Amino acid sequence: MDSRLTDVSLRRLQVFLVVCDTLHMAQAAERLGVAQPALSQQIHALERALGVELFHRRKRGIDLTAAGEACRTEAERLLSLHAGAIETVRRIGRGEMGRLTLGYVASAMFEPRFPAQLKRMRNAFPDVELDLREGSISALLAGVEAGDIDVALVRAPIVASTLLRHQLHSGQDLVVILQPGHPLAKLPKIPIARLAPEPMIGFPDSEKVGIMRVAQQLAAAEGAQLHVRWRVAEIGSILGLVAAGLGFGIVPKNIALLAGAEIVSRPLATSGARAELWLVWREDRETPALLQFLKIATPQDKPERVRT
Repeated sequence: MDSRLTDVSLRRLQVFLVVCDTLHMAQAAERLGVAQPALSQQIHALERALGVELFHRRKRGIDLTAAGEACRTEAERLLSLHAGAIETVRRIGRGEMGRLTLGYVASAMFEPRFPAQLKRMRNAFPDVELDLREGSISALLAGVEAGDIDVALVRAPIVASTLLRHQLHSGQDLVVILQPGHPLAKLPKIPIARLAPEPMIGFPDSEKVGIMRVAQQLAAAEGAQLHVRWRVAEIGSILGLVAAGLGFGIVPKNIALLAGAEIVSRPLATSGARAELWLVWREDRETPALLQFLKIATPQDKPERVRT
């Protein structure tokens, strides 16, 4: 170890600055709670380590040399940097600083709580850099598992490794969206088996995850199978294709409410027709900033392991 790290220690620099403030060895010793001879020894040791005299010793007291003035400036700067480094580490440990990469499916932005939670995170922790990434369920889960994304808001259910944990974020009933003139639009509730012959406009994710999996499982329970004619990534594209009469869609109720007069929505007659949003992250990569966001997003929910 470099002897200068001990000979010119932060403690000795602090002692030196107290002497600079008082320019009186007895007063400095009293402030520091040490004997004056011991204080003089520390100052002499610092001067020996630096190879310069820091004080002029005069009959009427002491004052700083040119080297002493320079040492005072640099010591104040160094101690300020030291204090700042400690505070930065502590703030990162509390989740008040750092970076949070947050992925989400496009439809999550139609859940009012999510944008509001992003705003709360920004207001509560302005020094946490939020990196937002939109993507499909499969791409987001791959990013979380690879460690490129800290947490993702995705449509449940999912298929993932046992490393992942999840929290329920929110849930919405699933509804069918159709053109107003579609024969099924006359029904107050639509049995999912009645949708089997119709072309479906769905999301790009496979039937293994998200709304597509829920819809296909509900249909299978009724002995039917849905036929996805088009897969599009954007909610706006689903609404547009449905409005054009190219098929039906199954979407969360809050999204259906955004449609205009050219689209109607009907609840499914099947029980359990519900879409959930989950926050998903790696159990072994829980950063303080991530934990702060989880508190904001779903403070009432206890994290659980994802079960496939």
